[in-house]
Amino acid sequence: MAEVDETLQIQAMLTRERLAVDLCDGKRTSFLTHVGSAPRLVPGPWMAHRKLIMALALANLAPHQRASLAQAVLVDWEREFGVGRLVLHALPSGLPLGGSSLLMRRRGEEGALRVLYTWALGPRAMPVECDWLLLRVQPEWALDNAPRKVGVRGLDTLAQLGGRVLLLVPSPVAARQVADAIAGRLPVDAHPRFLPHLEDHEPDAPLLLWPHDAIRSTTLERRVISTAVLIGAPELVRGETQRWAARRRDATEEAIEVVDAACPGRMDRKSLTRYWKACGKPKVLLRGDPEWATQGERWLRSIGATVAAHAESTQLGLF
Repeated sequence: MAEVDETLQIQAMLTRERLAVDLCDGKRTSFLTHVGSAPRLVPGPWMAHRKLIMALALANLAPHQRASLAQAVLVDWEREFGVGRLVLHALPSGLPLGGSSLLMRRRGEEGALRVLYTWALGPRAMPVECDWLLLRVQPEWALDNAPRKVGVRGLDTLAQLGGRVLLLVPSPVAARQVADAIAGRLPVDAHPRFLPHLEDHEPDAPLLLWPHDAIRSTTLERRVISTAVLIGAPELVRGETQRWAARRRDATEEAIEVVDAACPGRMDRKSLTRYWKACGKPKVLLRGDPEWATQGERWLRSIGATVAAHAESTQLGLF
């Protein structure tokens, strides 16, 4: 019952305070942990690490979004700040473009819960002592049979077989991590949404970075694709990609192989175990894809973690 009471306290922190994490509702102050972590950038009071603000400044924002960005509060890692009754510390998540985790506790409450909110984690993420670790399930550590990480050798082989290799990724952060993993060895092109966040790209390169949600793009329809590599894709996205490939085959007799891969630069089970221990072995609250969460919860319990799981990926649906 103690865990239930504490999850209710966490729910109150995330839904009833002046702070919203990775959720822009135009009313509360929104702390953005990563580029692309908020489903919609609704104008309003924004806060984020200065590197993330700089990354967003390069993106193709609407004028009203850019006005909010110009007034956003810049946050530095490890420095205390506050919103309403919450005392906060942003910590590096180990992911590019100013990615941050957020340590939260209520001000002035003796024994207040220390809650570390994470969106995704890289091997160099900074741990901190906390009571609860909020994890969004990721296939790199949640799945018993996690797909292999994208590698230069495999992509080079696919590119040499002819046609373009489509690298389907869930976010600008993942696109940047894939591009960084192959930088200087294989040229890459990208969807316009990702281009501002890449250090280099080559038009018409054999490797093409593309968002999961843009698979039906008319621009993509005009390109010859030999292989679609699904990176960090849940079952819903995998099914849609396979249907898209089947339609392409029926319409053009173009056979597209669909394969799974893991995003480079993300924590696996070994590194997440070390991170969890370095955080003081906190209780874990899972959110995200239910298929991944089932396996992730089972594994976390096997290493000794107390786990509460909630399948929804958005903040308001956490509980």
